Amino acid sequence: MSLALQISSIDMAMDAKDLVDTFIIPIDDLSVNYEKTFNLNEIKQINDIKKSFVVINKNIHNSELFKLKQVLLEIEKLNVKGIIFYDIGIVSLKKKMNLKTPLVWHQEHLATNYQTVNYWKKNGVGAVYLSSELTKRELDEIAGKTDIKTFVLVFGYLPMFTSRRNLVKNYLETFDLTKGKKRKTIRKEGKSYIISDTESGTVVYSNYVLNALDEDFSNFDYIVFNSNYIKKSDVIDTIKKYKEGKNDYKYPINHGFLYQETIYKVK
Repeated sequence: MSLALQISSIDMAMDAKDLVDTFIIPIDDLSVNYEKTFNLNEIKQINDIKKSFVVINKNIHNSELFKLKQVLLEIEKLNVKGIIFYDIGIVSLKKKMNLKTPLVWHQEHLATNYQTVNYWKKNGVGAVYLSSELTKRELDEIAGKTDIKTFVLVFGYLPMFTSRRNLVKNYLETFDLTKGKKRKTIRKEGKSYIISDTESGTVVYSNYVLNALDEDFSNFDYIVFNSNYIKKSDVIDTIKKYKEGKNDYKYPINHGFLYQETIYKVK
């Protein structure tokens, strides 16, 4: 089992380079649901510190295909560990362009069963980043019934809602309110939720930080620490305490959906 850290700054990469096994780096213009993204020069710098995975998890429009192809060629030169992707067109592009960089399937709410995972393996995908909405039982079942590498989130905020529309911006403009910062919060039933509204759309995050560090994930290849909207010092401290076997985390244990069965009934 390896530790993967989704970073929010080059400074974080420097401070964590001896604590984790790899970094996850969202790239400018082609990544969503990340507080900070990085350009190719920054990615090269970080990959030189520690070999990393690059995130391209945006639905790609036709107008963006040329840019995507150029970026894929540039990433190929960097010799990164892999590309964490959402748009399945990237699988076809890898074959057509004869690219060698491994692919990690990460369609957040769709990576939920081993049969689909095995389908993508047959089509050249080397790893899967499993949905954060799965229970621990379901995660273990998938890990036991597929032989490709698996990623599972163990720490960080969860994206709960995504819209391509700029819901906050549209609301503020409609009522002629001050725009202020991109990051905002909404309160509902006494709980506070982070909202990000960028050119890529609107994302609402969980009102808690997932912290499943008391669980056994030794049957997975990568456990992921997501630093989105969490202070660098808190992220580093959490990883240190996890590796030292301590449990006095700033963010208390919260299993998210690990023990919450989701059942839909058709009436």
